[in-house]
Amino acid sequence: MHVLVPVKQLDRCKQRLAGILDAGERRLLMLGLLADVLRAASGAEGVTALAVVTSDGTAAEVAKGQGVAVIDDAGLPWNEGLLTALARVPSAPAGVLFLSADLPALTAADVTAMIAACPSPGIAIGRAHDGGTNALALRPAAAIVPAFGAARSAAVHTARASAAGFAAVVVDRPGLANDLDTPEDLTAALANDAAGAERAWRSYIGDLTLEGFPC
Repeated sequence: MHVLVPVKQLDRCKQRLAGILDAGERRLLMLGLLADVLRAASGAEGVTALAVVTSDGTAAEVAKGQGVAVIDDAGLPWNEGLLTALARVPSAPAGVLFLSADLPALTAADVTAMIAACPSPGIAIGRAHDGGTNALALRPAAAIVPAFGAARSAAVHTARASAAGFAAVVVDRPGLANDLDTPEDLTAALANDAAGAERAWRSYIGDLTLEGFPC
């Protein structure tokens, strides 16, 4: 399965963490998260190709530094950028996994599980802890139009699959469910991170003294 990891412009990333991290710290955190997600995806079974979807130059450099391809999203909004990137894949893939870049506990096993769970034909949804979607696997690759960012998008994706006549499987795993958007998410990630400084994102955040933040 072809894995696409979207990253928007880093100067606008993680705005909900602005109360505890400045813009530079949020950038570094996002780059660390991206590096770890790419490492997990690279080690997963069933991945035939891996690319970062971005128009941000620094994110592209991180991807290329790990030997990962980059596809320009043309600066488009989230879902439109993904569809544009999918159309730019040199050979149309039989299946695609859209994978969020901000999953601090993601493992190769989580990515393998997402791919294995996806029916053929059908979709698999990596459900976020708030009912959103952190991963979306599609067979065929154009099975449905993604709805990342919609309220409770896991349910939206399930409904779209049903309307298109495809089976939908929901995958609930901590590594897929727990993204990092809010101070509460960061608190939980720091508390639950067993790998410590072995994770790139953790190395960026671990030595910071965060005023008013419950580390």
